[in-house]
Amino acid sequence: MVQIILTILFSSFKFAATFPLVIVKFEFSFAETILWTNVGGIAGIYFFAFLSEKLLSWWKRIFRRSNRKILADEQQVKKIFTRRNRRIVGIKQKYGLVGIALITPFMLSIPVGVFLVVRYYRTSKTKFLYLIGANLLWSVIYTGFYMFWEDLLRK
Repeated sequence: MVQIILTILFSSFKFAATFPLVIVKFEFSFAETILWTNVGGIAGIYFFAFLSEKLLSWWKRIFRRSNRKILADEQQVKKIFTRRNRRIVGIKQKYGLVGIALITPFMLSIPVGVFLVVRYYRTSKTKFLYLIGANLLWSVIYTGFYMFWEDLLRK
């Protein structure tokens, strides 16, 4: 029971790093590994989505005017684009929601990937489906690799 709880907690934060622990140390089967890592991954997605929404609303409320400049002659609010803003927009345009969801379990951690998705795809109705689908895909890939890596190395 403790091993299952640890698997769920670890996979909700750092999905990719959980598999060696679960397969080598805990000796879970293929199906158990897929099941418990995805339970943790999906719980992490929903938890960090809720947390990200709260943090973003708090940030917007506290620092509402920090990156805006009021034009005196037009009385309009104009956003100032910085290098960081341009880089984020470039990543969003280049990879999109599907790309961010696919690299979240692999390169990013679940909290970072979910934060980016919540921040830039707030109105998308399929954002959670993409994140969960990417978790399922990567869990099968990781589990297959770690379960059969000895066989692959011998051939």
